Amino acid sequence: MEEKRDSGYLMGIVGAMIGGLVASLPWILVYVYGDMIVSLLALPIALGAWKGYQLMKGKQDGKLPYIVAVISLLVITFSTLVMIPMLLGTKSGFHFSLDTLDLLYQSSEFKTAIFKDYAISVLFTFLGIGGVLGQIKESVEE
Repeated sequence: MEEKRDSGYLMGIVGAMIGGLVASLPWILVYVYGDMIVSLLALPIALGAWKGYQLMKGKQDGKLPYIVAVISLLVITFSTLVMIPMLLGTKSGFHFSLDTLDLLYQSSEFKTAIFKDYAISVLFTFLGIGGVLGQIKESVEE
């Protein structure tokens, strides 16, 4: 019996989300506990998403670069606008909840800072995506 080569898009997308989130952990931890944004740590997110997609045996075709790009953007958005604020709130003694997130976003100073960091992070994520897309296209063509 022939082994199934890929599992379609769904499992690959799940793998890409997990891979991207795992690859974002160093960036999140340095941001929250090192009190600095190291934008270069956003570069590996696209690579993590691609590797996660591959590990879950997602379908390898021309749509893969777009999937990795979108997943990378979703991961950076979730990490920057949800995870980092939640961890910063927890670090400041608040409980880990949506109320904490809401409280943080009520501060215009916080919103300005987090959206500035988000813009920088998106830029570096797309730089990372650019480097990975060439590798993905070569992989798909094989």
